[in-house]
Amino acid sequence: MTQKPATDQKVAPTVTIQPEPHREDSLSARLVRQRGWLVSIVGIVLLILLPMLYNQIFGFSAGFQLHSISLIGIFILAALAQNVLTGYVALPALGNAAFFGVSAYMLTWLSSDLGQPYWVGILVAVLVSAVLGLIVGTPALRISGAHLAVATLGLVTTVGSLLNFWDTTAGRQNYDLSNLPDFLNDDYVLYYSIFAIVVILLFLTYHLLHSRVGRAWVAIRDNETAAEAFGINLTKYKLQAFVISAAITGLAGTLYATWATTASSSMSSSDQTIAFLAMIVVGGLGSLSGSILGAIFVGLLPLLLGQLPSPLIIGALQLQISTLTTGIYGLLLLLVLIFFPSGLSSLGTRAGNWLQRNYTREGRND
Repeated sequence: MTQKPATDQKVAPTVTIQPEPHREDSLSARLVRQRGWLVSIVGIVLLILLPMLYNQIFGFSAGFQLHSISLIGIFILAALAQNVLTGYVALPALGNAAFFGVSAYMLTWLSSDLGQPYWVGILVAVLVSAVLGLIVGTPALRISGAHLAVATLGLVTTVGSLLNFWDTTAGRQNYDLSNLPDFLNDDYVLYYSIFAIVVILLFLTYHLLHSRVGRAWVAIRDNETAAEAFGINLTKYKLQAFVISAAITGLAGTLYATWATTASSSMSSSDQTIAFLAMIVVGGLGSLSGSILGAIFVGLLPLLLGQLPSPLIIGALQLQISTLTTGIYGLLLLLVLIFFPSGLSSLGTRAGNWLQRNYTREGRND
């Protein structure tokens, strides 16, 4: 006779003890949460106060100096657009300089030759850039890697040649933007207008990157095969990135034409392409802060080097700084890439890790 197993025996309940969150983890979470908002607020305040500071430093020439700083805002938009493609979707597309030049010429043609309102020219130029990005992106996405880079770089060369041919046929060296609203001739108004657009675009891009579209871009960048296995339409999301990047670059091109009151074929050139690429590599791929820092480095450093006295007298040695500016700029660019291979945006991560280590060490000592 087999004994019936006891089924009514009481089993001691299992109690799961949740470990108390480590102080290091809580600090890291707070730093990540608060650092972005704090830096954004400080940056906006500095942008608002900068013209007043320039008035105190430069006096009557403050407007000219501020005009140069406005160019950095345009570079931020161009770097942001390039980062969407290369940093977030990992597409080595180098054709953004083509959209940069086309949009500037489109605005100038509509405003100066056809007499259309300036704001209509802006909207049409951005729309044309987006449509051109769609037309070019559809066949371009069938290739990848170095082939995509070469094909899109060929687009830049072709567009630059066509714009130069247009100028030569019209008997001009540059295409002057004459029908500009009067208030944009004021350097202070232009400065605030450009950076207001930059702040808005950064805000919209931040939320886009944290949406379903942005998460799909990052998944494609990390592993295309895995992303496709999870049902992500690679062509759809890549094409979206291409169009959005082209539109933002087009906006940057129209602002550059407004800033310079002219458009030139050099806007669509391999040099411009290298400048856009240098901004995101120096600043940091796949990072909004990287787009900002890279644009500041590429745009501000030459201005600072231009302020150095020439010749620079060191004892009996006299150096012609004006002839060494390009070399110094290239050397500093190389040093940044050597010591910060992940870009200048990694400075924030390093600072956060340093604070975290010191906070943890103090906590253990206590």
